[in-house]
Amino acid sequence: MAEQNFGYRQELNRTMGGFSSFAISFSLISVLTGIFANFNFGFLEVGGWIIWSWTLVAIGQFLLAGVMANLAIRFPIAGYGYQWTTRLVNPHFGFFIGWMLLIQFLTGFPGIAQTAAVTLSGLMNWNLTAEGIIIVTILIISAVTLIHLWGIRAASKVNDWGVYAELLGVATIILVLVWSIVDSGVIELRNIAAGIHYPSAQTPGFSAMALSLLLGAWCLTGFEAAADLAEETKAPEKVVPKAVIQSLAGAAVAGFVIIGLILLIAGDIKAAQGKPNPLMFILEQAMGKTWATASMIFVVISVITCAVASMATASRLLFSMSRDGMLPGSQWLSKVNPKTKTPQSATLTVCVLSCLSVLTFKRIEVITAVSALASFIGYAGIMFACVRDGYGKQAIAAFIWSLIVIAALSIPETGIPGIETRHLPAWSALVVLIAGALIYFLFIRRKILNGTAGPPKNIQNKTE
Repeated sequence: MAEQNFGYRQELNRTMGGFSSFAISFSLISVLTGIFANFNFGFLEVGGWIIWSWTLVAIGQFLLAGVMANLAIRFPIAGYGYQWTTRLVNPHFGFFIGWMLLIQFLTGFPGIAQTAAVTLSGLMNWNLTAEGIIIVTILIISAVTLIHLWGIRAASKVNDWGVYAELLGVATIILVLVWSIVDSGVIELRNIAAGIHYPSAQTPGFSAMALSLLLGAWCLTGFEAAADLAEETKAPEKVVPKAVIQSLAGAAVAGFVIIGLILLIAGDIKAAQGKPNPLMFILEQAMGKTWATASMIFVVISVITCAVASMATASRLLFSMSRDGMLPGSQWLSKVNPKTKTPQSATLTVCVLSCLSVLTFKRIEVITAVSALASFIGYAGIMFACVRDGYGKQAIAAFIWSLIVIAALSIPETGIPGIETRHLPAWSALVVLIAGALIYFLFIRRKILNGTAGPPKNIQNKTE
């Protein structure tokens, strides 16, 4: 087994097949979730140019995915970015990359769960208070946790059926949008070239274009999740790299088609931008209220499935780092349930931390602001390790791309109504990095130096 080649004994249950590996990455990307949650943000920044922002991000993400697919062949073990950078550079560097990737999911998962609660509330016309949304969010977090505690077989089955539903939703939305164009006989080709910055009513400038990249940057991440579950995947050296590439390709193409069709039926871009919810306005005008509402059923399923995949990735990364003694409380965090073969302690920890985050921060934006930025800092670290290891031009291009997205996520003002901090992702990431540095210097550095933390010695690069 792959993990035994790296000095680890088989603890997790290897039951996932090819589709399940693809599904875990595709559902974490969750193209419907990404578009329905973030389309309006990019649309207000650049109007019709949003489709080209999406395309640019997709190209950049393929640079990353190509390198990561290669790493998944070379190191098919749980912990992906942490394991890769630890073995290519050293455990000190690997800790910080693992820490940022862990933060990506520890902040992203409760955000996804709350998005599911809000979307479900809207679909069911519950009119919940803020406290009601928190209760539903915690119930969703708890339900996802129970699914994972039953074992990876149960989690992957739930995820598989969720992805089937999302694929059906993508196909249904595309077909209805195409039919609406055919039925009306109206197609606004000019809209894909109509760049309009709504706040200024001018052609989008550099800052607006940078912010518009966030639609793709928030959505087209997570394709590497299959690599994090490599120890639970059959023939991971063959299956996981395909899952990484295919999930990103499927999401990128589906998103391009949906966004393109939305623009082609949007009518007047300026008028649509002026609506409280431009996306739902466009869909209701084109599809009718019934079909627009029905599409939200698929979105709810997609968001919940995304939460299942996010929990899987977070818990496996937490388990992998703890197995190497790289976190406080590692001995307990690395425990595996002997019956279900799941990282039980890590799963429960993700659940508890997520619930505490939701209860502590009344505005979920405070904890989710760092998620995308943390992921790209992690990506940049992985690509730096690959450049250092001689991976070539693609790794260099992917590293530069990661830095561009980090700048787009942190430099322009992304103020949120009611929150004074104008660069919330950057400040949140700084706080997270400081917290990681404190953990490193207080608990981890000495353990690495004396050989009690880090991957098994003299076995870690056996497959090179």
